[in-house]
Amino acid sequence: MKKTLSWILLMLGGVAFFACNNGIDYQKMRNEELALLDEYMAVAHPGAEETSSGLYYFNEAGTGEGDTIKAGDRVQIFYATWTLDKTEEGFDSTLVDETSGYLEGHRYEPYQVTVGTGGSITGLEEGLTYMQPGTRSRLVINSELAYGQSGSGYAIGAFQTVLMEVEVYKVIPFENLTDEE
Repeated sequence: MKKTLSWILLMLGGVAFFACNNGIDYQKMRNEELALLDEYMAVAHPGAEETSSGLYYFNEAGTGEGDTIKAGDRVQIFYATWTLDKTEEGFDSTLVDETSGYLEGHRYEPYQVTVGTGGSITGLEEGLTYMQPGTRSRLVINSELAYGQSGSGYAIGAFQTVLMEVEVYKVIPFENLTDEE
């Protein structure tokens, strides 16, 4: 009886697993993403070194001054986000998010991130720790540091690398934060 019940529960668990992923091979999707990312980096940024987490960041020369941003700091940024795509001609990117007229140079209201709290994607929060007030940077963020297998709504699919252009507008160091901020 116990053996039959265990077998039934095991089968139901298997059915539930396959019903949840609809037969999607997530490992294959992740491997394809990593192959595309490796190919893109070899073409677009040969010799670039990634951080231990897999993030690539490219700070523009001559931007930023002051202390490097650290966990707990509240950072106001302007940014734009693209997805990395492969075409027959090579690589392409699709703009999926842009804040405050950033690309048009208007700079209306900045987006606010508290570094290290998980309030934003991990790759962005990590990328900010390599920046200073005034820094402009480009980030190449693999899906593990972005939106993973779930993606982000309609704009960013499962296992999709995102490219971000970020400008640090203002940093409020953790030790200077007040209850009003």
